[in-house]
Amino acid sequence: MAEILMWVSIITGGLLILLMLLSLLGGLDLDVDIDLDVGDTDVDTDPGGLGVIKGALTFVSVSAWVMKILLVSGKHPGMVIGIGLVSGALAFLLLHYLFKLLLKNEENVNWSMDDAMFQKGKVYVRIPSIGDTGIAHIDIKGAHRELKARSFEKKEIASGAMVVVMDVDGEYVLVQEVGT
Repeated sequence: MAEILMWVSIITGGLLILLMLLSLLGGLDLDVDIDLDVGDTDVDTDPGGLGVIKGALTFVSVSAWVMKILLVSGKHPGMVIGIGLVSGALAFLLLHYLFKLLLKNEENVNWSMDDAMFQKGKVYVRIPSIGDTGIAHIDIKGAHRELKARSFEKKEIASGAMVVVMDVDGEYVLVQEVGT
């Protein structure tokens, strides 16, 4: 039984690494996408987020490896199965979190300055009261944007302050400190 688990783990782990390398380095995405026709609109969905195939391979590979190790060490088979399933689920959740973190700054090129309206952010470079500009990090459509900013109330805003975009003025956003 331990040898079968070892081969299951090696094969699924190898496939997982191959798929990860292909998707990270080459942009190749071999996950399942579903196209839905809703009325006159096409809706393209990805049911897994992380990817159904990659998630399943992660779960099976880690579970099989942990079960193999526990079986070889002489643990009770019921406990081996339970710990193996929990460790596979934890590995899947960890991988899901890491991919979300990695793709957090993925850029959506279809945005305009008007999309910044009423979005919250954080001041990166101090915004002076009058005249010059500072820089604010604003979340727009799921990506962090670094925008030139001026004070909406003509008050100085320190670095690290939380702000909200009140208006757009050409290439600048006018921000107001949250809580003022």
